[in-house]
This record gives sequence, C-alpha cells and structure tokens, in this order.
Amino acid sequence: MQIAKNYQNIFSNKVNLVLASFFFSLMTICVKKIDDKIPIFELVFFRSLFSLFITSWIIKAKKINPWGNNKSLLIIRGLLGTLALICIFYAIREMPLGISTVIQYTYPIFISIFATIFLNEKITKNIIYALILGWLGILLILNPTQNQNLELEIENITVFIAFIGAISTALAYLTVKKLSASENVFIIIKYFPLVSLVVLSPIVLINWVTPSMSELIWIIGIGVFTQLGQTFLTVGLKKLPASEASTINYLQVLFGSIWGIIFFKEFININFLFGSSLVLLGTIISTSKILEKYLK
Repeated sequence: MQIAKNYQNIFSNKVNLVLASFFFSLMTICVKKIDDKIPIFELVFFRSLFSLFITSWIIKAKKINPWGNNKSLLIIRGLLGTLALICIFYAIREMPLGISTVIQYTYPIFISIFATIFLNEKITKNIIYALILGWLGILLILNPTQNQNLELEIENITVFIAFIGAISTALAYLTVKKLSASENVFIIIKYFPLVSLVVLSPIVLINWVTPSMSELIWIIGIGVFTQLGQTFLTVGLKKLPASEASTINYLQVLFGSIWGIIFFKEFININFLFGSSLVLLGTIISTSKILEKYLK
C-alpha cells in the first residue's frame, strides 16, 4: 500500500514538472509573436501584473497570510526570477526559438553545482550521467558549424544574456526549493511578480509603448501560460531534490523545438534530432533514479 502511494506521489510530481515545461514552452511562442517595438521590460511587467492579480485572489480565497515568513529570501527569489525572465524574453526574441530554449535549459548544470554548495544535496551517479547526456545534447544542437551552414548570425552578447538567464533560473529554483519547506506555494509564486512590478514600474513608465489589440492577446497568453507553468513548477519542486527535478524540465527543449518548426519555420537537422534524443535519454535516466529511490 505504501509502495503504491509512493509511486503515485512520484508520478504526480513528474507530471507537474512536465506540465510546467509544456506551459512555459507555450509562453515562448507568445513572446516570439509580439512585435519588437514592445520593450522586454514591458512584457515582463504585464506578465507580473497578471500573475500578481491571479495569485493574490487565490491567497485571499484560501485565507493565507499574504506576506509569508522568510521575507528576505522571498524577495531574493523575486529578484532572481525577474532577472531570469528579462534575459529569457530577450533571448527568445533575438534568437531562433529552438536555440534560445536549449541555452536556457543549461540551468540544470548550474542547479547541481549550486545545490551541492547551498543545499548540501548529494549528486548521484545517475544525475551525473543525466547531466552529461543533457549537456552533450545541448552542445550538439549549438554546434557553431551547423549554425554557419544555416546562415544564423547570433551575437555573443545575446548568447551571454541567455546564459545569465539560465544561471538566474538555477538560483531561483534553489530559493524555491528552500522556501517550499516553510512557505505556502502561492506565497512563493506571489513574491515573484510583486518584486518584478516594484523594480520594473519606473522603467516601464519612462519607456511605455501602447500595445495593439493583437499584441495584447499575446501578452495575455504570456501571463496565462507563465502562471500555469510557475504553479506546476513550484508544486513539482516541493518534494523532489532540486538536481533531480530540474532534469525533467529538459523536455522544454523538445517542446520549444517543435513550436519553432511549426510556428516559425525554423530548420531542424540530424544534429538537432540526435542532441534532443540525448536530452530525453538524460531525463529518463534521472526519473528512473527517482523511482528507484522511493520504491525501495
């Protein structure tokens, strides 16, 4: 009976993380569809405004203490999330969707390093194998020769910003993991948009651009899909070690690649297919370790 219950919990956490990757990938479509004239800061601002409204309503309905316990760490989580989102949105806009998603999903490498330093988590052999496979897959997809053949011109500063987004994401994941022991899920989610609005309001007001009706629809999509992704992510991280949980989210690389082909006619070749297969294999190895751990 206990084994069945453990299996059900593991499966539920895995589903939550897969759904998080799926909804975050839908968010990238919305960002890519919006005209370049709308500043990145404004997109993050709108996303935060939508998320704060929904989360505050849920917190009020559930009669949860709206300010949480560890306010300092909650604010840090909000700052890291804001920085990560700005960098991610910038990379999505300036790079092919498949490649920007791949760079973003180097963050499990950084999570494993930071989790060892800050959370005293042990990196198992399976996690090391999963990360190596995932990293090899990413290197194959980012092959400079491949990009030259496709006549892609990606500036170094864009790649740098994309990696800053990945590092910020990793640190944000760890704060979520730490906070989940003492804070309600919706309080953790609330502080992200709350801090974003406080930080970005002056910048957005100075550089305001009024979106068209079609752009407004895509902006609403950013808010809806990011809110769903953030909720499933926070719930999924609650009971899994950060380094193990993060590798499941490699699946967004596959989702992003599919959307790039369908919606933006981005080219895919054998390197990309082989690299994506390595990423998926790494995910399977990681999740099989989770099952082994909890079914002993």
